[in-house]
Amino acid sequence: MYDEELPIEDYIYQEPLKERHEDIKRFKDLIEVNDSKNEDAAVELLYTSKRLFFNHYGLDKIMAARNTLLHFFDIETDDDHIPPSMNGGNTEHDELIEEVLNAMDDLDELKKLNLKKLSNRYPEVPFLSVMKIIVMELTEEAQKKIINQLEDALSIYPNDLLLQLEKDSILNQQEKHGEFITEDLLANKTASAIFNSRKQLHSFELMSIHSAIFEYLVNKKDILMLDALMFASQTLYPEWEDAWSEKELYGEILKVQFCKMITAEQ
Repeated sequence: MYDEELPIEDYIYQEPLKERHEDIKRFKDLIEVNDSKNEDAAVELLYTSKRLFFNHYGLDKIMAARNTLLHFFDIETDDDHIPPSMNGGNTEHDELIEEVLNAMDDLDELKKLNLKKLSNRYPEVPFLSVMKIIVMELTEEAQKKIINQLEDALSIYPNDLLLQLEKDSILNQQEKHGEFITEDLLANKTASAIFNSRKQLHSFELMSIHSAIFEYLVNKKDILMLDALMFASQTLYPEWEDAWSEKELYGEILKVQFCKMITAEQ
């Protein structure tokens, strides 16, 4: 019924008072229906939420937020080489790291690798400590235990960026304040600057910083910048669309929740 990829200009009201009133009425009707099996109604709800959301902020604010994150992600991905941030500066570890990366789609395979044993065997490769923590998250170990493991790893590798980003993601998931991703960083830095002026990152590095930013914005309830993050992701890295499709859907759900709030008394 509705094209999710419409240009943003097509969502902006030509007759604001009339169209906003119509959208609020239709939004409330669709919420009241609450039929998860009605695909057309669900799609129309997302479309109506987008219209209300975009017109609440206006085109200028939406585009300013999007341009901020388009500017921030000034990097490309290159998976043909393992960067020093992941192999500890020693290419002899590349084969092991590739094996770990290839197992990421299968939790059982990851568990078989025994990341705890590997990280102890290769202490010069902090990436293995990052992966050990990720496995702990995937197996839903206690949050306190995960944070303690992170703190231990950071005491050994205090300057490891991937560990810092993982810690930020976890803290924000717990609705606590992260330490790395901030509003100032997003507005005044770029991804390449954070990664020591590197313009090409491994996709694992991209996903690490993307997840940290996503969790920060969700925790902050900054739906405007969350929309900008997903727009920048789709625009700059369309080949990785499947990697953040769930985040995109969650962002759309948050738009619906946001619209419930702004239409509650109208």
